[in-house]
Amino acid sequence: MNDRNRHIIITGASRGFGRDLTRHLAENGTVLHLVARSEMSDLVLELEALGAKVHTWQQDLTQTDKLHILMTNIAAAIPADDVGYLGLINNAGMLDPVGPAGKYEYDSYKKNLEINFVAPLLLTHAFMELFQETGIVKRVVMISSGAAGKPYHGWSHYCSTKAGVDMFVRTVGIEQTRQRNPVEVMAFNPGRISTDMQEAIRSLNEDDFPMVHDFIAAWKEGRIGDSAEVAGRLARVMLAEFFPAGEILSHKDI
Repeated sequence: MNDRNRHIIITGASRGFGRDLTRHLAENGTVLHLVARSEMSDLVLELEALGAKVHTWQQDLTQTDKLHILMTNIAAAIPADDVGYLGLINNAGMLDPVGPAGKYEYDSYKKNLEINFVAPLLLTHAFMELFQETGIVKRVVMISSGAAGKPYHGWSHYCSTKAGVDMFVRTVGIEQTRQRNPVEVMAFNPGRISTDMQEAIRSLNEDDFPMVHDFIAAWKEGRIGDSAEVAGRLARVMLAEFFPAGEILSHKDI
């Protein structure tokens, strides 16, 4: 792309798929901006040993009124004369609470909507607002799910937020074709992969999630993808010359 640094922002970077992504993206010439609620000093050391420069940003994404400030602060840490590529991976997500709509506390549903839908859209909006006119490659990946296209009993909030993210990507993809310096946005469904979320799904109550036995069977039969391997494939797409802007891809597509 050029000899300037790549700056890549990743939410939910401290664990699971997000942590695996950081490892695949960490190399000389890359500056990673890691966003998570938890402290990440051990991960920073690991990524720096791989050659990356690392900045950490501790932020609870449910504090949606602070997300524009967060993105503005990150932008201020990216020197205009140092950057040749800008990336944002909206990876942070949560499944809880699980059960029929109306069963659990209002605040639990609100938190799920904020993490899965409100935060990634607001962060992407702020990213575009701040960098739209920057004449370099700019890419955003939203981590979606197969649940975006399939209703699961007990996952009304999760399915609907992921479907909303997919439609946001399709819409922004159309809008950005009119821009002189477009931001390329795509969504990626990693499938069922070996993360803490999949482990939590297998322990769900059948009354709240009748499909639990299907997920247990998939795990026992080895039909669960390897998180690190899938993260590596997505990292290659993120850095490839061609980027599928406006599209929704799954792990089967790359």
